[in-house]
Amino acid sequence: MFFKLVIHILVSFAAAEALSFTYNGFQSVNLSLDGIAGVTPNGILRLTNDTKLSKGHAFYPHPVTFKNSSNATVFSFSTTFVFAIRSKYSELSGHGMAFVVAPTRGLPGAFPSQYLGLFSEINNGNATNHVFAVELDTVRTIEFNDINENHVGIDVNGLNSVISASAGYYPLRQNHARFKNLTISTGQAMQVWVDYDGTEKQINVSLAPIREGKPNIPLLSHRQDLSPILNKAMYVGFSSSTGSFLTSHYVMGWSFKMNGKAQELFLSQLPMGNRT
Repeated sequence: MFFKLVIHILVSFAAAEALSFTYNGFQSVNLSLDGIAGVTPNGILRLTNDTKLSKGHAFYPHPVTFKNSSNATVFSFSTTFVFAIRSKYSELSGHGMAFVVAPTRGLPGAFPSQYLGLFSEINNGNATNHVFAVELDTVRTIEFNDINENHVGIDVNGLNSVISASAGYYPLRQNHARFKNLTISTGQAMQVWVDYDGTEKQINVSLAPIREGKPNIPLLSHRQDLSPILNKAMYVGFSSSTGSFLTSHYVMGWSFKMNGKAQELFLSQLPMGNRT
């Protein structure tokens, strides 16, 4: 019996450790899509189009093993993706997008607008949500204590971010890195890295313009054990929503890995052309 248990644990760990995928574009990729999400003819994942008060989700279609049992410790994981947010208006956009780890695909019952397709007025902040997300938020929502209309935040079970920062980065090639601001709704392609260290219980989030490379200094660094938050099996993907202003949210490439560093994207292979 003991040896069977050991074998089961090793097999579970091996399965989690082996999970890795990289999408340099999304043509012919099997994703679980809902809402107004879709893939353009040239292979760009379009989470939302220019439709008001709508939401879109795109998930890896299979459940991902994040720990050996319900009471076990969450494994380390790593992801990177290239995104762009394009608004019809230069000064106004809404509402943003998020990388999300959730117990279900599609996040049923979630609202658009300031809820980013992640939560609703009823369940926002509930411990029973079991949701981890990194938001790219382009509207300041007072009720969620947003710091401004251009920020990155780590969300746990709700949209009152546990930590957030104005969008920007520390250039990789500078000896004395000085913070440079970024505006995430300009339509320019940018890259995000999200890393969770299961041993140190450390979440790091970095942002940079495409081709700049991953900064040495993360934009966000937060210590929190995700083991009570995440279930044994979860889904990974993206959520986005629109409000009153016509805004499209895109993902051009995505890489994810359990128990290791996500493979770097081949930027030259990413679909960067027409995003309609």
